[in-house]
Amino acid sequence: MILPLSNQSGRSTGKNTVRSVPRKFYALVEFPYPSGHGMHVGHIKAYSGLEVVSRKRRMQGYNVLFPIGFDAYGLPTENTAIKTGVHPRKVTDDNIVKFTGQLKRVGFSFDWSRVIDTTDEQYYKWTQWIFLKMFEKGLAFRDKTLVNYCPSCKVVLSNEDSQGGKCDICHSEIVQKTKEVWYLRITEYADKLLQGLEEVDYLPNVKLQQQNWIGKSTGAFVNFSIKEHADEKLRIYTTRPDTPVRRHLHGHCAGASDYPEVS
Repeated sequence: MILPLSNQSGRSTGKNTVRSVPRKFYALVEFPYPSGHGMHVGHIKAYSGLEVVSRKRRMQGYNVLFPIGFDAYGLPTENTAIKTGVHPRKVTDDNIVKFTGQLKRVGFSFDWSRVIDTTDEQYYKWTQWIFLKMFEKGLAFRDKTLVNYCPSCKVVLSNEDSQGGKCDICHSEIVQKTKEVWYLRITEYADKLLQGLEEVDYLPNVKLQQQNWIGKSTGAFVNFSIKEHADEKLRIYTTRPDTPVRRHLHGHCAGASDYPEVS
């Protein structure tokens, strides 16, 4: 049984009032999206690991910072508002109250004096400021891509939320739709990010996931002539030095059906 840390009122609290302790430990979980359905067992499973570590560190005398927050922006809230006629602000606030009560009843020792709500203007004004700075530096740009779209929910879904070609929310068939989206040039920091992985105590499989997400590759751009269109070039990126030779010997290139020049 996990017993909550308690203050005099008996409510769960992870606030550490001993600020003179020299040893510090920062634990951070992925903030939940406060849906109207409330918590599920996945939340408890995901947070229990750091909960155990945080309690152990406190027992060892560390000054532990273990905050919680709510990644509260989401199109499902808008869809709920459309269906019920309740304003998204109230939907979000009510869901956060519900999640907070459930998290406290489970006994998680979060520091409830440091709660973050991403729909709070005092929070997102800084994320907007960061985005504008990245845009000014050329690190944010727009481009077209194919997205997983649910015609029923009218939302774009991640690959994880549309496995098997079905929407995780309503189980409708998803469609591939061309959409202009924002990108961040994380590749500009690929070397620094990869170097940073050598300085953290991550499990090998977690490091591999991070390396794949960073996605650094070393290669070159190659221009191919197009038969009967001498003034046009087909530009490709390849990580294999034998690609130009193979294409020259075979005399052809294959293009995806959604490639602009093909479609």
